[in-house]
Amino acid sequence: MRSNCRPLALLGATTLLACEIENVEVPRPPAQLSIHAVLSATAATQVVLLERTRNGSVFQIAPGFDLEDPVLSDEGIAEPGATATMVTPSGRTLIAVEDRVVRQGKGKGIYRFALSGDSLERGGVYRLTVASTQGEVLTAETSVPQGSAIAVAEQRVFDRSSDSIVLQWPATAGARSYLVRVETPFGPRSFFTDSTRVRLDGELRNVEVEGLPRVFLPGFQQAITVSAVDSNYFDWYRTHNDPVSGSGLLNRVRGGVGVFGSLVRLRFQDVHVVAPQNDPESGLWVFEGTNFERSITPYLSLTLYVESRSRRSDQADALSGRYQARPRFGDPCLSVNGVLGSAKGGKIDVAFLCSWFARDTVEMLSGEMRGDTIVGRYRGLGGQARFVRQR
Repeated sequence: MRSNCRPLALLGATTLLACEIENVEVPRPPAQLSIHAVLSATAATQVVLLERTRNGSVFQIAPGFDLEDPVLSDEGIAEPGATATMVTPSGRTLIAVEDRVVRQGKGKGIYRFALSGDSLERGGVYRLTVASTQGEVLTAETSVPQGSAIAVAEQRVFDRSSDSIVLQWPATAGARSYLVRVETPFGPRSFFTDSTRVRLDGELRNVEVEGLPRVFLPGFQQAITVSAVDSNYFDWYRTHNDPVSGSGLLNRVRGGVGVFGSLVRLRFQDVHVVAPQNDPESGLWVFEGTNFERSITPYLSLTLYVESRSRRSDQADALSGRYQARPRFGDPCLSVNGVLGSAKGGKIDVAFLCSWFARDTVEMLSGEMRGDTIVGRYRGLGGQARFVRQR
């Protein structure tokens, strides 16, 4: 956009500027090929995501996120029909199959190698080549760190108000750094460390999410992992998450942009977060109704916590917790899952989540507290529901 200004004389000594704004079209940058591929020592197969970078020439409208179609459902520009090959350190050549070929059209731009994580060769170089239908060729290499991969999670209960989590792991040959990651309903909290020990407490905040919510939410099941990562993974992601020291993306993919890295999961905990339930809104709430109502209700119980009290009287307090649903054939959500909500002046709103993610709301309950009973209505299903506090 360009501005042309010229002087106008008014009333003798007074001079004003009259400006005409000219629209100038800025040329679009070329849409590059972009790959995201990370060899994982605990994955059943190894996956390459291939898409085009956005340059404004394509406007994507996507439905809700679909794990079987991650590029398109995340408004990405998937690149189908490419050929992806990988040469192992021992000299084998593997050819990937695009998911859309075997999943009835789903999985465009997702290329999968039939290579299990426990068969990855440590320390050697894996060479990836991706050729598009337009003749573009991307190449990259990675070397998988050493270390014993942990496949099964250690279960534990974590009281956010009083406990802390201390994780330790052995130094790992071939690791450029260690990635600590905590899954939360608002997105992961992750960071790199050169240490082999880390301590996490209940007051930890998620600096990667607007509003800085706490990382650990009472009632939720949250995974914590520590992984040894190679230099490609470390450099690509540290230039994303460190605006102070990052000086732009460190890209080691030739012919395009992206990352071809590798990681080995060294620690894995599945944490059931709890907290004291001393507030009127908190506790175990069980559905109450006739035999027929109990036989058809979708939600059997709620376990609620006051996640945080509002500092302002005109704002609601935040609730968190979990629900027990009636198992239903074909239901993609687990029978036990998370809830998020709010409470103010005896009014309660609760969102029932799927897969413990805040953006995957499957139902809403709006109601009020009447003594030891929550009486409300479902927004989607309709109908009245009553939950009576048990403790």
